[in-house]
Amino acid sequence: MNYSSTSFNCKNTVNNTVAKRLISLNMNDNLKKISFFVFLKKDPIPPFMKAVTFLLVFISSLGLSAQKMLNYNLKVNDAFKVEQQAKQHITQDIQGVDQIIDNNLKSTMQFKVIKVTPDLITLEMVFTHMQMTMSSPTLGELLNADTAIADDTDMTSKMFRGTLNIPVTMVLEKTGKIQSISGGDNLISGMFKASDITDKAAIEANKAQFEKQFGSEALSNSFEQMTYFLPATPVRVDDTWQNVYQGDLKSQNQWRLKTHNENAYEVLGTANTTMSNIDENVTMVLTGTQKTIIHANSKTGLFKNISVNGEYVGDTQIHAANMTIPTKITSTITYKLLN
Repeated sequence: MNYSSTSFNCKNTVNNTVAKRLISLNMNDNLKKISFFVFLKKDPIPPFMKAVTFLLVFISSLGLSAQKMLNYNLKVNDAFKVEQQAKQHITQDIQGVDQIIDNNLKSTMQFKVIKVTPDLITLEMVFTHMQMTMSSPTLGELLNADTAIADDTDMTSKMFRGTLNIPVTMVLEKTGKIQSISGGDNLISGMFKASDITDKAAIEANKAQFEKQFGSEALSNSFEQMTYFLPATPVRVDDTWQNVYQGDLKSQNQWRLKTHNENAYEVLGTANTTMSNIDENVTMVLTGTQKTIIHANSKTGLFKNISVNGEYVGDTQIHAANMTIPTKITSTITYKLLN
């Protein structure tokens, strides 16, 4: 704890009469003030003065212990499994008629710690399951892909199966910021191989689109939404800090430590966001807000569960049709530690 001010005013007479001392202690910025009026006699350090000194040290130590360093504390060979579920409700105003699309994505990822240094944690991740549905009240079911169905001939299911059990290596800072990811190209190659696409022209034509979802940069931006929420310095309950997410969903995040004990802590987040999807055919730019709730383990730093609720509004431009479509998306994303 830092003392913003400590002042001593003491006046002693020649006859060693009683002196009056005011000790004023301001503890950080907590707007708490403790004042002691101590009356000193002939003994230069009487017992009760020692008690006051001890009390000051004790109070100071309480303030210091209240600060907590939230970071990841993992060991080599630690392993954990994460389930992600993402739900999107998309409303587009097409010439005065609402078109609604509902997207649901579910995936399971297995992580293993393969290296730890004082500053970095290296993990290996594989997808073990992926499922996606897309539907509309007016258009019906548009997509239903599930890697758990082995004989599914759907092209999307084949591509998703091509991503399973292919290692991706992730280097993580202690705050959860991802320093690097490698292996995204292997996921994309696996998707082409699983769907029997061997024509080089077809691969090149589709590779850029796949890289937006499964390339190393895209994976890094996506995974940071479940890892990068820890502060770089020690914090107390109700302290706040900020960070930034990049990628198709850019956000300026503010976090607050709501509760903390030796076993668990809770972090709340709010964000201003920009969601974009831009290519030669379509330009979609939406702005909005997100609210995040994180429950985590104090000993490992790992989350137990995360929920992210967002609402985004803007326009989608269809270049070929020279059309601008008002678009609104509400989404809920959850992450859950399974073991």
